[in-house]
Amino acid sequence: MKVKRRWFALTSLAVLATAAALVATSTGGASSAKASGSITVWVDAVRLPVTKLYAKTHPNVKLKIVTYDGDGNGASTMQTKIQLWNRTGKGWPDVVFSEQANDPVWMGQKPFDFALDLKGIFPANLLKGWPAPSLAQCTVNGRLVCLQDNLAPEVLYVNKKLMTQFGYSVPKTWQQWAALGTKVAKEHPGYIIGNIGDSYGHWLYFWPDKCPISQVVGRQTVRINVGDVHCTRMATLLDPLIKSGVVPAVSVFTADFATKYGGDNDKILLMPGPVWYAKDIFSGTLHVPAGELTAALPLRWNNEPLVTGQVGGGPWIVSKHTKNQAAAIDFVKWVTTTNQAKTVAPGLPSYGPAANVWLKRLDKDPYFAAPEGAAFKAAASLVWQGWNMVSYQDQPVWSNSVVTQLVAGKSLSDLLGGLGDGLANNAKAAGYKVVK
Repeated sequence: MKVKRRWFALTSLAVLATAAALVATSTGGASSAKASGSITVWVDAVRLPVTKLYAKTHPNVKLKIVTYDGDGNGASTMQTKIQLWNRTGKGWPDVVFSEQANDPVWMGQKPFDFALDLKGIFPANLLKGWPAPSLAQCTVNGRLVCLQDNLAPEVLYVNKKLMTQFGYSVPKTWQQWAALGTKVAKEHPGYIIGNIGDSYGHWLYFWPDKCPISQVVGRQTVRINVGDVHCTRMATLLDPLIKSGVVPAVSVFTADFATKYGGDNDKILLMPGPVWYAKDIFSGTLHVPAGELTAALPLRWNNEPLVTGQVGGGPWIVSKHTKNQAAAIDFVKWVTTTNQAKTVAPGLPSYGPAANVWLKRLDKDPYFAAPEGAAFKAAASLVWQGWNMVSYQDQPVWSNSVVTQLVAGKSLSDLLGGLGDGLANNAKAAGYKVVK
């Protein structure tokens, strides 16, 4: 699964940190004074500052820090390394951070068998601070093989300035959103209410409608059923919006998207997207002016219970081979739960008390037209748990079998069969049994 580093970065939110004022505070997950000795920690460049801060503030623990590419390319590197360490019986790092939300799945199973089961080891009173969907995402075959550093639930971004200017109300359901899209296409052509051109488009639209195409239903068994009504009805809803151009099959990371829809004359009315879009995409990539955007709750399907999807959520994994478990656990505890760590670690914290502090700072950011914190906080517990992380890649399948064909003018509904076949082939190649 190819994941862009910016997914978990939100580096632009560093201005909110006010590190000096918070450096001495903690959320109650303070580090243990008993931790000592040495550990090796592998991190990406984005998590390097918080790792160095731990080393600086914990002189009794000697850190050997190794930086690597933590995205999809880094996963291949890590797999090769773990296989080498397993053969030689030495060399394993004590702790690893990955930008890949699905890395713990293969790390927690044979032939890699790298991840330590944190149940009964990580303080139980602190584990209660993680939302249930987050803990579920890190659970493989009943084992808690990771802890997410940050969350990436999907919300609905709203351009308050444009919505007010055009006299539109913020939709609460997918049906209202689609109806508004039809109206926008006629009244304000060129403006958009979302996009579907990124490699994770199925995470944005099919996950929040409970489409069972990544549903682990037993040990190494996955349900992939593109014919389920929760898949077909969303495709049917999206087809006319894609055709009219209000939901273009263009990636937010392309220059074409930024030129057409970003800048001072931005044309983004609404956009379903993960919390890291907040400034990393809208301000940093698309240069949408300050004072326009805010976030609303995720969309629901008619009157059905509200659930949402997510795109990301970087995990920390502790090695089952560590010879200094106390220090390894202390490190993960500190970087995930303390306010001091969260002044330099980007993204919406997974740990609830730390998230509350982070969100209060976010709500004061003058970039936004209205506070976003309430929507972010609510969405964290609304992620549908029927969509599971798997060890095989699904995003290239979406890009190759869907996005390219949408650009060629095909309907999403007609492409579901190819999507299902591609996902099933990758699942079987990875050793999964596929059921409908």
